[in-house]
Amino acid sequence: MSSRLSQLQKLIQESELDGYLVPTTDEHLNEYVPLHHRRLEALSGFNGSAGIAIVLREGRSQLFVDSRYHIQADAQSGDHFEIRKLGLTGVPDIMEWLAGQSIGSRFGADPFTVSPRSWRSWSQALLSCQSELVPVLGNLVDQTGSIVTPERVEPNLLPLSWTGRSTSEKLTELRDQLDKHRATHFLLTQLDEIAWLTNLRGKDVPCNPVFESYALISKTEAICFCHFPASVELQSLADWTFHPYEDYAPTLKQLAGDDSACVCLDPQGVTMGTLLLLQDQSAQVLEAESPVIMPRALKNEVELQRIRYAHRQAAVGKIQSLARLKQAERNSEKVSERQYARWLRCYYERRPDFADLSFETIAGAGANAAIVHYSNPSTEKILTDGEFLLVDSGIQCGGGTTDATRTMIWGEPDAEQQRCYTRVLQAHIRLACQVFPEGTNGAVLDGVTRSLLWNEGLDFGHGTGHGVGAFLGVHEGPQRISAFAGDVGFQSGMIISNEPGYYRTGWGGIRLENLYVVQPALQHPKHPDGKEWLCFDALTLIPFERKLVCEELLTEDEWNWLQNYHRQVWEEISPLLNEKGEKEHLCQACDWSQRSRANA
Repeated sequence: MSSRLSQLQKLIQESELDGYLVPTTDEHLNEYVPLHHRRLEALSGFNGSAGIAIVLREGRSQLFVDSRYHIQADAQSGDHFEIRKLGLTGVPDIMEWLAGQSIGSRFGADPFTVSPRSWRSWSQALLSCQSELVPVLGNLVDQTGSIVTPERVEPNLLPLSWTGRSTSEKLTELRDQLDKHRATHFLLTQLDEIAWLTNLRGKDVPCNPVFESYALISKTEAICFCHFPASVELQSLADWTFHPYEDYAPTLKQLAGDDSACVCLDPQGVTMGTLLLLQDQSAQVLEAESPVIMPRALKNEVELQRIRYAHRQAAVGKIQSLARLKQAERNSEKVSERQYARWLRCYYERRPDFADLSFETIAGAGANAAIVHYSNPSTEKILTDGEFLLVDSGIQCGGGTTDATRTMIWGEPDAEQQRCYTRVLQAHIRLACQVFPEGTNGAVLDGVTRSLLWNEGLDFGHGTGHGVGAFLGVHEGPQRISAFAGDVGFQSGMIISNEPGYYRTGWGGIRLENLYVVQPALQHPKHPDGKEWLCFDALTLIPFERKLVCEELLTEDEWNWLQNYHRQVWEEISPLLNEKGEKEHLCQACDWSQRSRANA
């Protein structure tokens, strides 16, 4: 790491720059990137999914991370970088930091790894101190040595029984939008959008069934640039023409020279490098939200069937692993974080139609449970009496994507652990029970969820909920539940996570996450403004840890919700359990039929 950092600083000096910006994103603005594009990790050791480094020619380089990664960045990169912990009082964000640089500074970045929106923000910040952001073609991190050689696998076509809609139908709908925008072409560069539109899935990004590609769609042609253009399966798609991945830039340059062309693109979904290619000549460029975003977010009935199927399979695997964990606890076995994560993966892999994890399992015990995205379970950290184990995991399975978090305790909890766990559970239930009018945005629902925690002096630094794909990314927009969720309104058919938490450095952390589908709330009459009332229906079917619940804190309605939820878990999951002791474990975990005598 230090060698690559030194090499990069030398290249910065040779390029007559004062600094160089390195985001986690790649040429497709992926949140999760292929192994051969993990430039920030190769440079800094930081392997979180969001962060930006500014490597300086002179002085200590900077790494900006949000609250999910404060602890992780310190541990992985603190020896070589100054960690800028965004969200803490007095810590400048990247724009403020850039605006504070010396007059006449020159900072470089690869425009093919940055969105136009980010590029413009950084440029404006530097302009305020009479400095500039310079596009550097040919990524400087790549010039410090190869990160890893990519191993590519041909994409495969999903059956209609999984997607519910053919790629032909999706293209027809998209082309209708061309007239609306008065455009001749749509340009798509985000991998999950292209995978959804083509109904193709790949293995170019770990845990994300996507393939490296670009798509250019006109009224008469749909071109996909990928690494296997001659694949027999791809050639069977009559609606698409497949070209080599390397032909993307030359084709775009050719299109840019056509003064009759009007290319519509999403400034948050393409890179500044792509925009510069188009703006270099006479083609018109129209910036608008991707036409794929909303159709992809609104799951059809077939997709929902497959998603529910995937969640049942994931629940079986998780419950089997927890039964094994309880057995180990009874037998006083020594179990490490890594051992449990291996058990869990093993049980997942036994499920029908299992394809992959949906992300690397988080299994943090004790103080590690406070690291929100703790991504490397340790063989050294042994589960210890009185400590939490936070497990966040999911699978790609049978056309669906899952994501669920449970917090357990090894041994017996103390009163403070029970109090905090119960308050987080109450926050989860509050959101799960919320009825709201269509169009309500995530900022409103975020406040609803946090209010009880705030009244207890508790809070968490990450968002409350994110969208999830259908056999695609575990993080999918545009919907989310966050204080910064903007104006995207919820609609029926969206998938959203519900994951309040609480974290205390050195003590541990709690997160309780289910996925829900938004659906009509039929118990309500018509909204006074004619809107539809909406509610959440649970997809995740995994018991909560009862011995961590302080029952006297629960209201009657909350207790009834827990009863009903665990009844559903038992009814849907118990028929799928066959191994000795598994049904008994689930029966005990789902027995919320009455409160204990002490709290009756």
